[in-house]
Amino acid sequence: MSRRRPWLLLPFVGAVYIGLLAPLVVVVAVSFGPSPNFDFPPHGFTLDWFAAFFASSAYVSAFFRVSLVVGLIAGVLATLLGTAAAVGLVRFRFFGREALETFFLTPLLVPEILLGAALYLFYARLRMPASIWTLLWGHLIICTPYVIRSVTAGLVGMDPRLEEAAMSLGANRIQAFFKVTLPLLRSSLLSGAIFAFIISFSDINLALFLSGPQSTSLPVHLFSQIQWQGDPTIAAASTLQIVIIGLLILIVQRVFRLRLMV
Repeated sequence: MSRRRPWLLLPFVGAVYIGLLAPLVVVVAVSFGPSPNFDFPPHGFTLDWFAAFFASSAYVSAFFRVSLVVGLIAGVLATLLGTAAAVGLVRFRFFGREALETFFLTPLLVPEILLGAALYLFYARLRMPASIWTLLWGHLIICTPYVIRSVTAGLVGMDPRLEEAAMSLGANRIQAFFKVTLPLLRSSLLSGAIFAFIISFSDINLALFLSGPQSTSLPVHLFSQIQWQGDPTIAAASTLQIVIIGLLILIVQRVFRLRLMV
């Protein structure tokens, strides 16, 4: 019926988009409104709340010194670890490969709030204080599976004879991987790295357990601010998050569109 009368799906598609985008529109609109009471629709336009965000040392530290730094490091390390794991799982056959693949993807199945509690108890038993390093390790656990899935999909769709042809022309296995396979995987690597950064940058479930006094991430700081006070500076910080994540998703879409055109 949807093929013969596609217009019947339009109300449902519109309802889904409204449900997904309406909260974001409200947050962005409030961040530019002059009222300190989260009025919507806003009665005016101002950038005062963004100025208050950059004037606050707590917000700046949580955004630039914790969330952004941890997200970038987690994205890079997760890309390296995930790529190595994906190559091993796709290119090699060994006993227990399926079990190992399931183990790597376990963080996608376990609720993050439970994983955060488990890591907190683990660190407490080791007498490790909460810091930026404990937060980074926790984010690596939840970010790496996304890279593994992305790179695995790229490797499965790649013809292994291309690498064999390079080896037949004199390249060894390592040279063939870096000169042939790796360039062909650049879209999968970039997508995996971006998704790893987004997961780390927007995480709150693990950060609630693993952040310390000097390593409070932006989502955790926003959560604490919402609990104790109402200030559109929260909306301004959320708008900056939305803009960064939205731009990264557009980059991923652009990369895949170019890949399909090629």
